[in-house]
Amino acid sequence: MSDKAKKIMIIGGGAAGFFAAIRAAEVARQNKIKADITILESSDSLLKKVRISGGGRCNVTHNLFEVRRFTQNYPRGEKELLSPMQRFQAQDTVEWFAARGVKLKAEPDGRMFPVTDSSQTIIDCFMKEIDRLGVKILTQHSVQEVHTLQSADSVSDSEGVQKFKLLLKDQELIADCVMIATGSGQIGYKLAKGLGHKITELAPSLFSFKIEHPLLKDLPGLSFENAHLKLQVPQPGKSKLATFTQAGPILITHWGISGPALLKLSAWVAREMMHSGYKGALIVNWLGHKNIETTQNFLKNLKNQNIKAQLQNVTPVGLTKRFWLKLLEIHTIDSEKRWADLSGKELTKLAESLYSSHFDILGKNRYKDEFVECGGVDLREINFKTMESKITPGLFFAGEVLDVDGITGGFNFQNAWTGGYIAGEAMSLWES
Repeated sequence: MSDKAKKIMIIGGGAAGFFAAIRAAEVARQNKIKADITILESSDSLLKKVRISGGGRCNVTHNLFEVRRFTQNYPRGEKELLSPMQRFQAQDTVEWFAARGVKLKAEPDGRMFPVTDSSQTIIDCFMKEIDRLGVKILTQHSVQEVHTLQSADSVSDSEGVQKFKLLLKDQELIADCVMIATGSGQIGYKLAKGLGHKITELAPSLFSFKIEHPLLKDLPGLSFENAHLKLQVPQPGKSKLATFTQAGPILITHWGISGPALLKLSAWVAREMMHSGYKGALIVNWLGHKNIETTQNFLKNLKNQNIKAQLQNVTPVGLTKRFWLKLLEIHTIDSEKRWADLSGKELTKLAESLYSSHFDILGKNRYKDEFVECGGVDLREINFKTMESKITPGLFFAGEVLDVDGITGGFNFQNAWTGGYIAGEAMSLWES
């Protein structure tokens, strides 16, 4: 190899791009390789998703250190991530940050955040590492096209070595290897296609449902910790509905229903919901009971224990009083009625609503700014031992530009860390 420094260009100043740049610089230093590593970011803002994730706290990863179970949280990419995460998984992420003075903590639901509860802690850690390792960052450098070159086509003094020409608005850059880490930005898909890659069908992931229903009216902010959800989605050209389930916390919002369980559900049905025009039926079991008989017995026991009390004064465990009163209201049951006077027919109506409230879905809402895209570079075209393209040698990918997406809870960042770590190492050691 030439004595000249190896030029590594990373397109995208987000989570995967930064992690790859840091790893590439570390490996180059460890192996006494001369490397000129540059991050090219089209905007003037770096690490945007890191900054806003988790309400500004940065949900770094998930407290689940068994790789096979961890990868089951990816609707797309589960199989492909098994091998990479054997090399760098969530536990490695925790240790990586700890070695750099950033301690992470796990919350009861498994999400992991810096103990400072500030995404700025993560950003500061990255910037410190970038500075220590001499990685260059160029903001407002938008790459429009990437082409492969042989030495005869370029000013390179190497013989027969493939290089890359990156075309920006007002300049050209030459690189020995290139990484595309542009997240769900369209430019990344364009660049990948220009270099011979197929882009799978794109669809939003992690979204909430628009629903209008009397039961939800005027109740935004109410949460239910153990709800069970069933989603039925029309399938184009088929009479049978596709059915999906999920369990966990949900939240009533101004526009319908959201919350962790529903967001996870949306990730698994991203393409199906897009094909249906974001129409379907959501059936909510508010208390997560096993069957309707369990819910009926639950209410019968309440009745037997509170014969003389008014309905409005005894709220079933797992519900808020506001929701309970709304439930009574939509079934035209007088809230001042005593439990003793609640008829069998009325009790059955309440049980049916608690066990299986049916809602028509009218559309979707993005989940704040933390949207994730389903779809991307076809995974069959990637070598997951190195994150290198099987089509264009010297071209690497990591993060959401690939057809990999996880449910909410730190899984998408872990994909970025894992892919960035492996791609960074491979780029540093890469030889054409």
